[in-house]
Amino acid sequence: MKKKSFLLLMVIYLAFIALGLPDALLGSAWNLVREDLNLSLGTLGYITLIVYIMSILATFNAPRLLKLFETKKITIISVLLTGSALILISKVEYFYQMLFLAIPLGIGAGAIDVSLNHYLASNYKAKHMNYLHSFYGIGITLGPTIMAYTLSQNSWRTGYAIVGLILLGIALLLLISFPLWKKETTIERSDNHAHISLKEILGTKGAKESILIFMLYVHVETLGGVWIASYMFIQKEISYALAALFTTAFFGALTIGRLLSGVLTSVIKPNTLIRIGQVFILIAGILLLINYEGIYPYFLIVSLYGLGCAPVYPNMMFMNSKNFEKRKLSKIMSLQMALGYMGFGVLTPLAGLFFEKVAISYYPFFIIFVVVILMIVTFRFMSIKQTEQSNLEQNLSNENL
Repeated sequence: MKKKSFLLLMVIYLAFIALGLPDALLGSAWNLVREDLNLSLGTLGYITLIVYIMSILATFNAPRLLKLFETKKITIISVLLTGSALILISKVEYFYQMLFLAIPLGIGAGAIDVSLNHYLASNYKAKHMNYLHSFYGIGITLGPTIMAYTLSQNSWRTGYAIVGLILLGIALLLLISFPLWKKETTIERSDNHAHISLKEILGTKGAKESILIFMLYVHVETLGGVWIASYMFIQKEISYALAALFTTAFFGALTIGRLLSGVLTSVIKPNTLIRIGQVFILIAGILLLINYEGIYPYFLIVSLYGLGCAPVYPNMMFMNSKNFEKRKLSKIMSLQMALGYMGFGVLTPLAGLFFEKVAISYYPFFIIFVVVILMIVTFRFMSIKQTEQSNLEQNLSNENL
């Protein structure tokens, strides 16, 4: 790999750290935030809903943005929006202010997600996609780690301020890196992001199933990222800071798993890695149903949960370039992410409402139920694409005859 391409890859990885840093902050800090602002447990769902409505709008419109602007410009604006919103959240006194600042958080996350995933899928290899998402894991692990420290000092606001300043620093590095980015001409952007009707996209073989996979997967991942700290705090009666470390353990395992997935793509097919990951999630959900002496077995189970999540998203994302036409790629990816955000922005808050009104003790059953459906849909999707590939090879064979 050329030096310029390598340096750009490092910058893109830093940008994905910026994407991950804010994502688990509120979940890990929520027990103290809700006491500070006098809010109920389920109120977290309202903030999550706004963030992900904005993310859905940003991802759904990403092909239009990518047609108008170069990826590097969308990326830096997104990071600046997110960093500024986090710093302002550290100053809020009322809940409505936090709700308002959830808007730029969602827009920033959605725009950067589609832009960089499309850029990497189009210009790099499968291992780079896995490494990209492992850097997201670094960000999403580092965020609650910083928050766990500031919570031990009885402050959630300092954690938000620190993470916001880190993002502004990454934005500065992005600005410096502008000469490294591949030139995206107006003609190229128009060709790669041409308007395609929703009907045509959904009529593409496997498209509906792949979109549903992303929605279910993001829901099962965010059940871990958002609710594991509250589950351990309420169900196991541990401290705020220790409960936050379970979020760190989950995303730490997710990060390590994605690094391993990047290495393993040279010997194991992406589809196989996806299936292995889903089995790990199922096992973790079942193990959470068992009561253990001490807290350490739960750290191992949560780590298994994170490892299981690791290969699913990046390998599904990379396989888009193999499974679908290039002209449809950005539109399909935007729909996958938009529905993925619905998994977080709608399904995860609904789970939170259930936990508040009924009991959070049902948390492991939610994990098991969702991952079983995910496994069924994944099997159907892979069967469709395998049949399609077999038919293509048969047609080519017949033509050669």
